[in-house]
Amino acid sequence: MPTRLVILLFLLLLTLCGCSSDAPSNPEDVVVGAQSPAFSLPTLDGATLKSNTLKGNVVVLNFWATWCQPCMIELPVLKDLAATSKVKIIGIALDEGGAKVVKPFVADHEINYPVVIGNQDVFEQFNGLAIPYNLLLDPSQRIVKIYRGPISKEEIEQDLKTIVAGN
Repeated sequence: MPTRLVILLFLLLLTLCGCSSDAPSNPEDVVVGAQSPAFSLPTLDGATLKSNTLKGNVVVLNFWATWCQPCMIELPVLKDLAATSKVKIIGIALDEGGAKVVKPFVADHEINYPVVIGNQDVFEQFNGLAIPYNLLLDPSQRIVKIYRGPISKEEIEQDLKTIVAGN
């Protein structure tokens, strides 16, 4: 009987270890080199964007809000990047008013990349403290760079060259 119990415990432990993920489970684990946390967020047209659909692409996750003045500084950089490169920009709006506030803002500012509706829980999951907050992900969705504050065109272009050189 004890042998059977040991085998059963070993199999249980093996099963639990096999269910683990590379993605961080704690916000403080969101660091360069770590796997980006998974998410599933509503788009402005009512669909759902799941993070696993972004695999295979270089991605910039951009946490922002319509009322955030520093976010407006980087908006032209993100729009240009979306228009002139293969990088997928995903705007994660943190407005409390949700799509009814964000959708007209996106149209008025001619934002040319997907915008989804986030919330404080998602922001905290990504270890966000203040916006704008951007994460640059490689095609395997590992975090290459974390930007706290507005990004500049020069900085993001240099970091993108590093990803291309590494692949």
